[in-house]
Amino acid sequence: MKKFVACALCAAMALAMAVAPAAKADEKLTREDLQALSEEGFVTEIECEPMEITWGCSGTLTGSIGGDAMEDGMAALERWTNGAMKIDFHQGGELGGDVELIQSVALGNVGVFQGAPTSQVTLIPELTVLDIGGLFKDVNNCNATLEAMKDKFEAAYEAKGLHLGDMWAADFRILSSNKPVQTADDLKGLNIRVQENEYHIAFWKELGCNPTPLAFGELYVALQQGMMDAQENPPISIFGPKLYEVQKYIVETNHIPFINTMVMNKAMYDSMSDNQKLAMDQLFEYLARYQKAGQAQNDAELLAFFQTEEGNSIEVTPVSEEISALFDGAADVVVELMKSKGIVPAELIDEYVAAARAQ
Repeated sequence: MKKFVACALCAAMALAMAVAPAAKADEKLTREDLQALSEEGFVTEIECEPMEITWGCSGTLTGSIGGDAMEDGMAALERWTNGAMKIDFHQGGELGGDVELIQSVALGNVGVFQGAPTSQVTLIPELTVLDIGGLFKDVNNCNATLEAMKDKFEAAYEAKGLHLGDMWAADFRILSSNKPVQTADDLKGLNIRVQENEYHIAFWKELGCNPTPLAFGELYVALQQGMMDAQENPPISIFGPKLYEVQKYIVETNHIPFINTMVMNKAMYDSMSDNQKLAMDQLFEYLARYQKAGQAQNDAELLAFFQTEEGNSIEVTPVSEEISALFDGAADVVVELMKSKGIVPAELIDEYVAAARAQ
């Protein structure tokens, strides 16, 4: 009987994962709305053995959508399991930085790591494909591609003793500038600050820009003094350090997705009962849903703020067709560079790009 119940719950979980809750574009989501959307279709009464899982994150989530999601998700997990399953959550680098955390999860010293793939490429080089710019129109295209590639990414994680709980994009890196950027000529010679990432640099060079790596903490002054014309980051990273004070234009280039992952020790996950796995799978999906919906709303509010006098009356525009038409060629240059390194199988690179362009 117990086995039958577990199978039934797993079937219900499969149905739940097919649900794609979304609010109407003109509705403002409250925290209660996000909780309801994130839990829609889930099994809310799960009988299982007690278990506490250590969860690490190098960033400080408190006060953000990610923090609200984590707080509400942990409460939901305890409610679903009548207190049997709990998360021991550590943020702000309490358990180490991103690289240290993912290694700790692989060793079984930490149960779950939450963070960006950029810190994991040394351990899982297949994730390097996520640095190919200019492939997606929006987060829906990106998440559909991640789903299409899920088996390949899961296999790469499992080979390192890890279980991929979830992987999703909530938003994108976009361009902000002191100069208008609407034509191909506008890109020529544009001094843009980028991350120290050879693939990002190659992408912007192909577009005609002058990409320069620079410490993020030095960016405000560099933009203020005209040492840099532009930079690229998600909206929250423009808002937090007040880069909007020293920028005049924002272009929604959506050139590289901002991806989050939740990664669990595979031996720990495999040792869990069916009902414990069900509860944990639901938590992963709950957090992804919550942050996708919440971040989309936050980004829209930030972009609206930037256009106000308090936000420096920045001109916010979608990327022009002339510029977006250049993205395929820039992406192809990155693809060839990536293949030349021989770190990631060429077939995987081609499959990822094909999946992205098929959306």
